[in-house]
Amino acid sequence: MNTTNATPEEILKDALDVRDNGQCPKFEHHIYDHALISVARAEQSPTENFPNALTRSVKTSDAADALIFAADRARARAEFAPVEKSSSIALDAELVRKGSTPRYTRDDYHNEMVALSKSLARQGETPAVAFSRLCGEGVFDDLYAAGERADIAEIETATKAAPKDDRFYPLLLDLAQMRKRAGETIEAACARLLTEDPVVRDAYAASQGL
Repeated sequence: MNTTNATPEEILKDALDVRDNGQCPKFEHHIYDHALISVARAEQSPTENFPNALTRSVKTSDAADALIFAADRARARAEFAPVEKSSSIALDAELVRKGSTPRYTRDDYHNEMVALSKSLARQGETPAVAFSRLCGEGVFDDLYAAGERADIAEIETATKAAPKDDRFYPLLLDLAQMRKRAGETIEAACARLLTEDPVVRDAYAASQGL
């Protein structure tokens, strides 16, 4: 899309898609920044100066929130350009390093590493050799770290859902973490172990007095 001809509505719609649907930004970060200023001016009250209006929009406006998020994504995309990291997953890993919450699973980040190994392999280099080289060059540092953070976040969420006095559930989570299959969530792994593994099933029954 030609950024010089984009309407404010198109820019805002794209920003919402970036934030809510994981889409890659279509515009450069300054386009979103300019749109943010326009939003603040449109929301400015007659008795309010612009700095206060901008501050209020940043804190309370959903449109401003989406534009700020999209601008951050666009900046991250520009930083990743030298190593051809342009997917939404790779961009998200960059933002996780800066403090954002992971938007994908550990498997998503690791699969992105595999995909990049194929696309960045040198002539005569197998994806496996490229993977090893890229790891050594630090290209995958953010993706790996984001995958580990996503795993921790998943466990933390599952743990919060457990009854505070349930001593079995934390043990089940640890086991599910070790035996989780590719693409499987912690909760799904727990359910599978309770269904398929007689030892786990018996331990659960004993913990519940069944």
